[in-house]
Amino acid sequence: MGQFFLVRHGESQWNAENRLCGRTDVPLSEGGRRQAKSLAERLRPIPFEAFYSSPLQRALETAHLISEFVGLLPVPEQRLVELDYGLWEGRTSAEIAASDPETFRAWDADPAQVAPPGGESGLEAQQRVISFLDFLAAQHPQGQVLVVFHKTVCRLVICHALGMAPSEYRRKLILDNAALSIIQAQPFGWQLITFNDTSHLAACRPGQTYIGEEF
Repeated sequence: MGQFFLVRHGESQWNAENRLCGRTDVPLSEGGRRQAKSLAERLRPIPFEAFYSSPLQRALETAHLISEFVGLLPVPEQRLVELDYGLWEGRTSAEIAASDPETFRAWDADPAQVAPPGGESGLEAQQRVISFLDFLAAQHPQGQVLVVFHKTVCRLVICHALGMAPSEYRRKLILDNAALSIIQAQPFGWQLITFNDTSHLAACRPGQTYIGEEF
């Protein structure tokens, strides 16, 4: 069975400020680069068969820092990009709730079906990412595959693996920067092995500025 190592990228400054990044191409912070290098050390012993990354620079920079340790270059894949938050990108939840309370309440209640203005619903994002992972599972039935991408789409993948409604991803699943999750392909579907493992970040934590789980 193929195993898929799912990595959320390291911290960006917008992450530290709890601003929606979405498709906005923000870079890693210095703290995020330290996180990526700590994760790379964790992944060094694993013989990966393939390596894919979202092309957004916070993910691709994380992937390139990891590549120095695992001996593979990441292949950019557009289907791994973060959910498109449309007009809400770059804003905090408090700012969005104040300016567009009705839409924000509807989205907060069902982020799978409701899309931010000009953006993408959770269900749309889940379908594109799962279709790519299903393709990879067929290409790598026994190997280990590394995937670097984003918080929302990774949580939607985990919802799919667990048979959870995609509308529950924000309420039920917390995913930290540079966290490692592992799923594997079985004949009956996907199976979760590890979720939100950040044990490799112990040395990074003194400098972190994590201020809560908003998105």
